[in-house]
Amino acid sequence: MLKRLMPASLLLGAFAVQAATPGFDSQELANRWTTAYNEHNPAALAELYDENAVVMLHGSLTLKGRQAIHDYWVEDFRESNPITTLDVSHTIEGVDMVLVHGNYQVVDRNDGALLGKGRYAHIWLLDANGNWELDRDLWYEPVEPY
Repeated sequence: MLKRLMPASLLLGAFAVQAATPGFDSQELANRWTTAYNEHNPAALAELYDENAVVMLHGSLTLKGRQAIHDYWVEDFRESNPITTLDVSHTIEGVDMVLVHGNYQVVDRNDGALLGKGRYAHIWLLDANGNWELDRDLWYEPVEPY
């Protein structure tokens, strides 16, 4: 019985380490993303992602790798003049990963027209240098019922 409880207690302890780290702020991770996006800087935005990151967008193809992600955001910025807000609603923290989940809204910065809204989930991983990188990025825009 003790042998089965030991791994579980170690796992729970691992999740408590990051949560107890002073100064950790999941909204700050979300703000890194929105700053790069709202500056329409696809290079800075792509640098937030791990080299092998995956982005899944509602109604679009899955993007794999930093270059594909960069190219997608280049095209996205050509469609209109978007600005995005990310509001964190839930965070699950581990030793070297954090899941940040919340609401997003995209508006046209010229006229304020709503371009999209929904839920997002970011999985950030801590790299060998102690920097947070996006590993998985999921965007879901609910469809209105008929």
